[in-house]
Amino acid sequence: MKLVYILAAVALTASFGLPFREYDTGKLLPVRTVQAARTPQGVKIVTEIGEAEGENWQEAVAALREGASGDVFFDTAEQLVVCDSSLLPEILESGDLRPSAQVYEANELCDPNGLNEYLSAHESDRAVADVRYDLLREGRL
Repeated sequence: MKLVYILAAVALTASFGLPFREYDTGKLLPVRTVQAARTPQGVKIVTEIGEAEGENWQEAVAALREGASGDVFFDTAEQLVVCDSSLLPEILESGDLRPSAQVYEANELCDPNGLNEYLSAHESDRAVADVRYDLLREGRL
């Protein structure tokens, strides 16, 4: 009976491929620090990979991915810097960031060069998971 299941799995894999996306490792672009601000046009994000704007968080992320020279990974981000805390529900609902990413607040976007190292040396007391819990408890997420 086990042989039948194994053969069925092999046949399905051969027919449809593996159930996850294939990546060219030479084109992987992991994000380490994400900055987000609200602008008159919508949302602007700045990372080490580049910057992009969109009407909302999802559109800004999509614009960054479209303009990048490879596959952008937001789930590798170690820090999130928000210039407008009203963006937090939108960012957290997207599920783009990992729960352990540290959350910082700032007045304005800044140069991303060296920002990851600076923020790593000055750890935040809040993580994405903590902020998500607080927003859920307040009914804002």
